[in-house]
Amino acid sequence: MSGRGSVVDLAGVKLGDVVIFFEVLLAVAAVAIIAFSLYVVYRLVTDES
Repeated sequence: MSGRGSVVDLAGVKLGDVVIFFEVLLAVAAVAIIAFSLYVVYRLVTDES
């Protein structure tokens, strides 16, 4: 085994940076889903038909 301190993939990107990127992406997706669901509920409650 080599004595590297961090795991690096073929492109030279640290694995921790990729994990942080996907965690931020997950948080953005969760906020978008919540905002859309609140919009749908708002449209259902304020239906004028």
